[in-house]
This record gives sequence, C-alpha cells and structure tokens, in this order.
Amino acid sequence: MKIILISITAFLVFTAPVFSELTVTDLEKIRSIVKESEDRLKEDLKASEERLKEDLKTSEKRLKEDIETSEKRLMQHVADKFGEVDKRLNIIFGFVIALITLIVVVVGVPQIIMAWRGKEDRTQKEQIQELRQEIEALKQQRT
Repeated sequence: MKIILISITAFLVFTAPVFSELTVTDLEKIRSIVKESEDRLKEDLKASEERLKEDLKTSEKRLKEDIETSEKRLMQHVADKFGEVDKRLNIIFGFVIALITLIVVVVGVPQIIMAWRGKEDRTQKEQIQELRQEIEALKQQRT
C-alpha cells in the first residue's frame, strides 16, 4: 500500500505539465481569450444597461401615471368633501335664517300689537280729554 501511494505521488510530482513553460503563442491565446471575454462582458453590460434604462423608463412612466391617477382620485375626494361641507353649511345657514325669522316674529309681533294698542289708547285718551273739556265747558255754562 505504501509503495502504491509513493509511486502515485512520484508520478504526480514529476509529470511533464509540471515542468512545462508558457510559450508566446500560449500567451497570445490567453490574451485573445481574455479579450474576447472582456468584449462579451462589455456587450453584456451594455445590453444590461440598455434593458435597465428601458425598465427604468417604463417604471417611471407607470409611476407618473399612478401618481396622476392618485392625484385625480384625491382631488375628487377633496371636492366631494367640500361639497358635503357646503351642503351642511347651507343647511346651517337655512336654520340660522329660520331662527332669526322666528325671533323677529316672536319679538316683533307683540311689539307691533302693543304699538297698535298704544295708538288706540292714545286715541281713547284724546277722546276722553276732549269729552272732559266739553263736560267742563258745559258745567261752566250751567253755572
């Protein structure tokens, strides 16, 4: 077993590729392979960059559309809320006008009635005063 292990190790250590050297053509082939890999990598990067740009443009366009849609919905919602507030204010305004009218009627009508009665009272007082004067004039004529 030891002999097999030692012989395999010896064969592996002293094999021909271990002592080989790179020739100019080998270096040229390696350079061309590396250059081709670089060129393919550059092309792939350019293609990826273009796809990314297109994806970004598409995403930006979709985002703008979504923002516009959301903006329109928000404006509609705000307009609806303002409409509701306007309706409520109109109802409140109507109630205030009705309340003012009620107050004017409740306070004003009795005042008008009292003024009318006061006018009648003044008329009656004037008539009573005239009658007194006439009675006194008649009393003076009799005496």
